[in-house]
Amino acid sequence: LGSEMSDYAKKCGVGGIFHTDELPAYGVTADEVDRLRSFVGAEENDCVVIVAAGRDRAGCATEQVMIRAEMALSGVPEETRKMLEEGSTAYMRPLPGAARMYPETDVFSVAIGADRWNAIAVPELLTDRAARFVREFGLDEALARQVAFSERLPTFEAAVAAGVRPTLAARTLLATCRELARDGVAVDRVTEEEILALLSAVEAGRAAKEAIPDLLIELARTAGSPGTPGERVDAAIAKMAPAVSMADVEAIVRRIVAEREAFAREKGMGALGPLMGVVMQEVRGSVDGKVISEILRRELNDLLS
Repeated sequence: LGSEMSDYAKKCGVGGIFHTDELPAYGVTADEVDRLRSFVGAEENDCVVIVAAGRDRAGCATEQVMIRAEMALSGVPEETRKMLEEGSTAYMRPLPGAARMYPETDVFSVAIGADRWNAIAVPELLTDRAARFVREFGLDEALARQVAFSERLPTFEAAVAAGVRPTLAARTLLATCRELARDGVAVDRVTEEEILALLSAVEAGRAAKEAIPDLLIELARTAGSPGTPGERVDAAIAKMAPAVSMADVEAIVRRIVAEREAFAREKGMGALGPLMGVVMQEVRGSVDGKVISEILRRELNDLLS
């Protein structure tokens, strides 16, 4: 039992204990043992425990010794034990119970003052964050919840902070990337930094949002190529969505309307959608669809008037 008490005392940072059952020894004489027993009033069957340490550690250690002594009166305690080389076992730590929620149960409590407690920043609940996205960014509730619970939340927040429209960022990170992955595109090879650079490029007008899927495919195809995220995005834009001037766009729209004049006259403004697809395919996502729609609508009005 002495070794068990010593193991409990060691939790307080002491090297162990001395007790009169093993004395005289360690340079302690029989006369000193007798005088110690007399000083504390120990009777013949009493054991005196000695701890050599500072006041706090010694007090902690002796309290642990008393706890273990009381436990011995109740039988064999439930505890985790370690194997010893000679084949026996020794106390390691208390057996985890239902209340164990880490840190370890053999780590003593630390008092936290009011100042420290009040200084702790309480994290925003994901449900509250989703509600804030609806309120501040105008996202619909389903999309806001998806973003708030997504592992790409940091990229979304970084994109919005950089001036990217929240809806564009959310739909690219969730819907577009998911759809490309389902089609077998290795979107996971595109880094979050590259996606952020791509969204910033689209927001700056260097590429149309319609080009995002093609640009992501190109970035996934060339993953691992040298260059910063911005340089790699610029290279993808140059290849997949080359710059087209407004004059070029207007000329392309006029040509496509002229080539399909009979269709346009037959369908009227109903030809807007089909012709829109033809123009978008030719400009390869280098121009925002809203701009093309306005130009095409104007050309159709002129033709039909």
